[in-house]
Amino acid sequence: MQAIRKEKPGPGLTLGEAKEPECGHNDVIIRVRHAGVCGTDVHIAEWDEWAQGRLKPPLTIGHEFAGEIAEIGSEVTEPFKVGDPVTAEGHLICGHCKQCRTGNGHVCRNTQIIGVDRDGAFATYIAMPAANVVPLHDIPTRIGAVMDPLGNAFHTVLTADIPGHSVLIMGSGPIGCFAVGIAKAAGAVKVIAVDVNPKRLELAKTMGADLLLNAATDDVVQAVLDATEGDGADVVCEMSGNPTAMRQALKCVRLGGRIQMLGLPKEDVTLPIASDLIFKGITLYGVIGRRMFDTWHQMLDFLKSGLLDPNPIITHEFPLDQVDDALAAIAGGDAGKVILEIGEDR
Repeated sequence: MQAIRKEKPGPGLTLGEAKEPECGHNDVIIRVRHAGVCGTDVHIAEWDEWAQGRLKPPLTIGHEFAGEIAEIGSEVTEPFKVGDPVTAEGHLICGHCKQCRTGNGHVCRNTQIIGVDRDGAFATYIAMPAANVVPLHDIPTRIGAVMDPLGNAFHTVLTADIPGHSVLIMGSGPIGCFAVGIAKAAGAVKVIAVDVNPKRLELAKTMGADLLLNAATDDVVQAVLDATEGDGADVVCEMSGNPTAMRQALKCVRLGGRIQMLGLPKEDVTLPIASDLIFKGITLYGVIGRRMFDTWHQMLDFLKSGLLDPNPIITHEFPLDQVDDALAAIAGGDAGKVILEIGEDR
């Protein structure tokens, strides 16, 4: 089968042939139709410090995908059938550690991630444990392919109290724009989106943002206070990982408010903990991945009911052999969500 591979340490990716995966007793084989491309894949292609410390080539990359079931393992008890459209949770957890056994599998200490720790989804077929597979029913696979990052946004937003509250989204990349739509659908009375990229702010507006702030030209803190009668936002979702944005988040949240932290800074960040966190009575929540599997059920409910339409954020689609163009679109900074179209007969 065709696959996008990191064959050896160093910059670059290879489009070539790979062995089709075998179907274990508790696995399903999924024929991939669409796959999402994200910043992680850019890091792997560029072979930056993170990739050097984490990946062990050779490896098929890609961790966001959707397709149809092609084969079912002999011991799979879930009611799957060949041809069912599905996606899957790309974090494979042990099920035995304290975190897994207390309903916190998203922070399993033994997590493996497809496309990072084991072969991923930029390929014609992928094998997945049946327990990780999520039926799509009538949801198209191009939407299923973005449910991994969409789930990050759901986790970020819906672990806070949203109905009737003001929400500030710091960073309007694809996940930030998803978060705007989720907050509006969940009943936020005002959603404020911040970025330095005008095109991304326009995407945030498309998803329902009530106020757009350009951090390069606007006084973000004052504008948020003005928009919230001097109180500050009830909930701040920090999606950028920018140190300045993180410090602004503490200034922008109201007394007793909540900050949801998803963005990843490249280095340690100095924050005024005493004055802007402790004395303000702030709750900080760190977000990783998707809660398994309540986040997935929330996504399915919002998508099937029509409460949320993520289509406007999918701005670029490429065939598998144009993965370099897909990565360049992301690196250019103006893209929303980028996906690959994959489809080859077995």
